[in-house]
Amino acid sequence: MRGRKPLIIALVVILNLLFLAYLAYTFLTKPPQEPETLIPDTATPPPYVGIVVSAQDPIPRGWRFISGDGATNVKQWPVDELPSAGYFSSLEQLDNMYAVEDIPMGKPILRSMLSEKPIAAFPEGRVGYGVPMDVQGGLGWHIQEGDHVDVLAAIQLVNVDPEFQSRTPNLFQTIPEPNAEGDLSMSLSGVYGRFETLPNGTAAMILPNGDHFAQIVVQMTVQDAIVWRVGSQHTIEEAVAAAGPASTPETAEGGGILAQPQPTPAVVSSVPTRGDVELVTLLVTPQDALILKYLYEIGADLDLALRAPNNTNYWITGAVGSRYILDRYQIPQIPSDLPVAPLELHVPLELTPYVTPAPPEQ
Repeated sequence: MRGRKPLIIALVVILNLLFLAYLAYTFLTKPPQEPETLIPDTATPPPYVGIVVSAQDPIPRGWRFISGDGATNVKQWPVDELPSAGYFSSLEQLDNMYAVEDIPMGKPILRSMLSEKPIAAFPEGRVGYGVPMDVQGGLGWHIQEGDHVDVLAAIQLVNVDPEFQSRTPNLFQTIPEPNAEGDLSMSLSGVYGRFETLPNGTAAMILPNGDHFAQIVVQMTVQDAIVWRVGSQHTIEEAVAAAGPASTPETAEGGGILAQPQPTPAVVSSVPTRGDVELVTLLVTPQDALILKYLYEIGADLDLALRAPNNTNYWITGAVGSRYILDRYQIPQIPSDLPVAPLELHVPLELTPYVTPAPPEQ
């Protein structure tokens, strides 16, 4: 056993040397490895979608969109930042629609910001004031929201006593005075007229023959007012209900509008007509609102005159009364002495109330 131990040690040493030689041979004969090329990690850019945004600061409330007006343009917008719903993808989809609010520059235009009906702008410095109008004063109800109008006022003027502020002629009553016998004279009272001498030389008091005629003066008062609403709230709600539900554009999965279907025409017989008198709300300056209030309180007859589109002129007009008409058109102020006189050919035309036809029975 003692003689075999050196042999085992020598065998182990030989095996180790052979293993080391194998490792050295493998390392020396292995081909050199090329350095690993690092590929840069490039992020994939997010996809973009073209949507319509405001191109002016701002688009005012009431603006009517027309292709090519420069108010909007199409901008590439990241898909992950798109509005939830109701955006537009082309300028033509906004044609003949109206802004219901001020839209800042660069903001996406959404369906909730637009209306298919005209929206009257509410300029800064204006207030809304409602004036009752009849069919004639409201131009046969052809006025629409957003129209610019002037207000014509007809006022009746009567002669009054400056001190009493009552109509003339005044009433009078004499104070009894004692005569030579000490008796009081009888007091007199009546309408105060004027003394004249008749052709036969007799003195007489001239008294008015009934009430005197009031003088009518017509003038253009408030100018360039904006029609904001026609009718009261309940009449507007009735018109909307009668017209049926409004058509809404179809939307894509991302919220973009694919197409705008034509609105379903309302049944004419079911749409309530305007009444003989409607409330017309005008946008005017605060001072003009006070003028309208005063004219309404004194019972002036008010009519609207429709302005041409984009006409902002301020007219300087003269008040029109009987003297103006006689002088302007050279109407003679003396009675005619012709041997003939004209007769009335027809009864003057008058506006009659319109009766809304009853809906047909189901």
